[in-house]
Amino acid sequence: MDRSLTGAVHAAALPGDPLLVVDGLSVHYGTSKASKAAVDDVSFTISRGDRVGLVGESGSGKSTLASAILRILPAAATVRSGRIELGGEDLLALKPAALRSIRSTRVARVPQDPLGSLNPVFTIGRQLSDVVTAHRRIGRRERTTLVEEALRQVGIGDAAVKRRSYPHELSGGMRQRVMIAMALLNHPDLLIADEPTTALDVTVQAQVVELLRERVDKSAMTLLLISHDIGVISELCTKVMVMYGGRVVEQGAAADVLVRPSHPYTRSLLDAARGKVTAYAPDPTEVVS
Repeated sequence: MDRSLTGAVHAAALPGDPLLVVDGLSVHYGTSKASKAAVDDVSFTISRGDRVGLVGESGSGKSTLASAILRILPAAATVRSGRIELGGEDLLALKPAALRSIRSTRVARVPQDPLGSLNPVFTIGRQLSDVVTAHRRIGRRERTTLVEEALRQVGIGDAAVKRRSYPHELSGGMRQRVMIAMALLNHPDLLIADEPTTALDVTVQAQVVELLRERVDKSAMTLLLISHDIGVISELCTKVMVMYGGRVVEQGAAADVLVRPSHPYTRSLLDAARGKVTAYAPDPTEVVS
């Protein structure tokens, strides 16, 4: 195992053990008298070592679900019911200080908009360094070594020079590599990649997908990949969950869901990926698990 970014392996944690458990989760936007469910009674379990793809059209609730797991929902959103457990710990019950301690150390996120997520007034080296110092007390020289090694491991050459760059001086693909490096710095158990290739052209998308595959494999991490792109999901994931209208309508092994889909919405997504046009009449009561 590559330990330069992953750190020590938890002795009690074994591949196949439950890592993330979401049970009956409902998230609403708006007031109690006039609210809309963005996530509606969602339940699933992700085990250690899983590479899970969460797929669905825009507005299906994918990003709201990811934000609920990370406890970064906007003020207009409210968790109405359910539980979220990471390694047996109830995330919804954690106080802010405890939440800060697990973000980037036990669960980290790669966003879809790296330019909007990076601070334009600080160098990328400074921002990566801040992620390290938020959770570890180490000297400047060791911190610089960690940052440069993190950049090299995501394919950014001449790291000693590039760490002095500002976000606007890098290409979109390079900025996304920086976000992946940032997410991996504190060797999290769970990596949530939220539409990480959406803003990139096709060639760079392929490079980022391959980079994610390489880093997740070498780091023995668990991955939750959120995307509307069936192609990206099929390349990276061993399991698939399909969301529609705030609900998980189908989930299972990628070989089953993507080859022999049970839900008509999943079939319509696959047809769309093949260039076909099919109609789907929604039936919110139909769920296949």
